Amino acid sequence: MQLCSSREYCAFDISEKLNKWEVAKNHSEEIITYLIDNKFINNERYARAYVNDKIKFNHWGKNKLKYYLKHKGIDGEIITNSFNDFSKEEYIDIATTEIQKKLQKTKAKDAFELKSKVAKSIINKGFESDLVFKILNVMLQE
Repeated sequence: MQLCSSREYCAFDISEKLNKWEVAKNHSEEIITYLIDNKFINNERYARAYVNDKIKFNHWGKNKLKYYLKHKGIDGEIITNSFNDFSKEEYIDIATTEIQKKLQKTKAKDAFELKSKVAKSIINKGFESDLVFKILNVMLQE
């Protein structure tokens, strides 16, 4: 309870910690059930906080976030709903800022190479490829 009071955890994180501490499987399940029942663990709350922090501070895209949340056993519907706190414009602004930064740092022989290097880097941050290329096309035409 003390651990969950200090920051958000999902059931997967607590399960991993309990396994690391070598807590018996049946006790581990009881502990997680207790924590969920008493609102110390809430996967929906965790997903919203995770998405918020990773988009705002790490500038991750939706694809990367979906991957990490699925890995932690978060339900697909919860993952989808966790993106509702962000407006499409805010998300596009973050992607645009990341592309601008990468464009300034990247050296290339021609426009095609520049575009491919920047796109690969930003797509690796989890942004959708169609969004990345749409923004890049507008930026490189100017």
